[in-house]
Amino acid sequence: MPPRKKSIELSSEEIIDVYQWVKTFKLSKEIKNMSRDMTDGVLVAEILKQLYPKLVDLHNYTRCMATRNKLDNWQTLNRKVLHRLDIFLDEDMMANLASGTNMILEVLLFELMAKYSLDQYKCYQGGERIDCGDSKE
Repeated sequence: MPPRKKSIELSSEEIIDVYQWVKTFKLSKEIKNMSRDMTDGVLVAEILKQLYPKLVDLHNYTRCMATRNKLDNWQTLNRKVLHRLDIFLDEDMMANLASGTNMILEVLLFELMAKYSLDQYKCYQGGERIDCGDSKE
């Protein structure tokens, strides 16, 4: 059996930053408990749709309660969207996302937040916006 990867841990400040960042989005459902409310991947898909509109088709993701269906949503999101952003989820990570365990959702959201900030930084040269394709303006 291969050695288990060390899990990524966020500081309390980073977690607060993630929660505040998520609150800036207009989502179809109010988030009361992030680990529970975002396990089906639908709200993450909605966030990604707002950040990278051309990459996400929201009809591919359905609200669900069954872990198997949640896992299907995460696999679709991983295959169709995240890999285009150079973010790769393995099976264990997707299982943790679908079950809401190990703070993996916060880690993923932190990575998305950092990725988007970096993409936006690259879109500006000398204070001028340049064509950046799929990014939100």
